[in-house]
Amino acid sequence: MAEDVSGERIARQGLAVRAEVGVRAAVALAAGIQAQDAPASRLGVRARDRAATDADVVRAIVEDRTVVRSWLMRATIHLVDSADVRWMTALLGPMIRRRFGGIRWPELGLSTDVLARAEALAPEVLAPGPLTRHELSAALAERGVEVDPRGQAPTHLALFLSSLGLVCRGPDRGAQVTFTLLDSWLPEVLEGPRGDEALAELARRYFRAFSPATPADFTAWSGLPSARAIALIRDELTAGRIGGQAGYRLGAVEPERGLRLLPAFDNYLVGYRNRDLIIDRDRRAEVYVGGIIRPTVLLDGHVVGRWRLLRSGRSATVEVWPFAACSTAMRRLIEQEVDDVGRFLNMPVAATFRGD
Repeated sequence: MAEDVSGERIARQGLAVRAEVGVRAAVALAAGIQAQDAPASRLGVRARDRAATDADVVRAIVEDRTVVRSWLMRATIHLVDSADVRWMTALLGPMIRRRFGGIRWPELGLSTDVLARAEALAPEVLAPGPLTRHELSAALAERGVEVDPRGQAPTHLALFLSSLGLVCRGPDRGAQVTFTLLDSWLPEVLEGPRGDEALAELARRYFRAFSPATPADFTAWSGLPSARAIALIRDELTAGRIGGQAGYRLGAVEPERGLRLLPAFDNYLVGYRNRDLIIDRDRRAEVYVGGIIRPTVLLDGHVVGRWRLLRSGRSATVEVWPFAACSTAMRRLIEQEVDDVGRFLNMPVAATFRGD
């Protein structure tokens, strides 16, 4: 296993030397981009494509529909190639239902009977077009399926229907998300692989995007056990050691170096169980804050600071907190990244540097 693990990882995801690949290919570089925070997910495309704009990503989701958002890996919303959503849902949906169906859904009043009736009625309710989670719950209530509009029940109902492959995320209405019938939104998307073939393909996508990586890393990213998945593609993998642990890589990739501003929840920051190569332990709590993963400054695959975007009308500011004294060269690289964020958003964006 090559010594420059981080350099190889960022090269695989296009985070060092970005190319002009387009939204669909940029999403594929990360095997799907985490997307519970919609603006952050679009910035995740920017981090992997040097030419895409925010408007391009929205267009790819809403008009071209070449990429789609749904609950997938780790029961988390991801932006994926639309051609992959059906087989990924079929593979990962049972994991989602096992995770929440035993305790959490009954706690929310989503009994087996309620879920079954919601499943039966969802095609009728959503036939006119996309609905917000609360509109969906209200429409079901009108048909005798009571879902508590308070708390998380409406969200988990949408999660359940998504795990079946019935619905996916539709167009956003401002800050509100909507859900729509997958068959209506993407009528021409094929079923794709199933069973072991699908599991093998998911493992292949992971190691192509994230290796060198360990079996535990695959599980942390996908939410699935690793043994069978790795066995299915073992003849495609090269074994080695990563920080003293057994790991694998898929194919040969030359390490690269570079600085990138990663958005909140970026896949690079959640794709590994062991994060020692990503961020120093004494800085981890500044980035991984409960269920939040803050935007970070990534240098040669290692987190060296954090940042945030503050919008004000038709302009914005990026505030940067370097973890150590910022050299002139590094400051210039960060400023170039901030300029590119401005290009992506089509607005002036200024950089300010805060003390550690």
